[in-house]
Amino acid sequence: MHEKGLDYDEAVLDVVSLIPSGKVLTYGDIAVILEKGGPRQVGAVMSRGGADVPWWRVLRADGKPPLGLEATAVGHYLDESTALRPVAERSRQAGGSVGCRVDVQKSRWNPGPAEQAALQRIRADFHAAVPTWDEGPPELSEPDDGV
Repeated sequence: MHEKGLDYDEAVLDVVSLIPSGKVLTYGDIAVILEKGGPRQVGAVMSRGGADVPWWRVLRADGKPPLGLEATAVGHYLDESTALRPVAERSRQAGGSVGCRVDVQKSRWNPGPAEQAALQRIRADFHAAVPTWDEGPPELSEPDDGV
């Protein structure tokens, strides 16, 4: 579709691939990094194509892993020594199948200068692909009157 740059899905997955072991970002964090979309759009991308990236490192703002993948995600968190916090028994009985959440405050990825540069490149490549109408919308063809 675009001759240069990344589409939204590629940009999201590129950001996710940079998150280091033991660290996390929320869906909203990724939307902020890309300056486009929101948590739901990022979640939709992850549901379509997140299997090839460390999907467990992207979670809801409350620290809950992706729905339906909680047990698998917790295994990854334990392997990577991601900071977890227990969930009250009442919360588990109310539908939470896992007894812990990621401690987002302790585990949120804070990129260093090299990673910041990589994120800026991803954002720039993505925005290069987004059409802009600085000079107004593109010329439209004349309506076809059927003659």
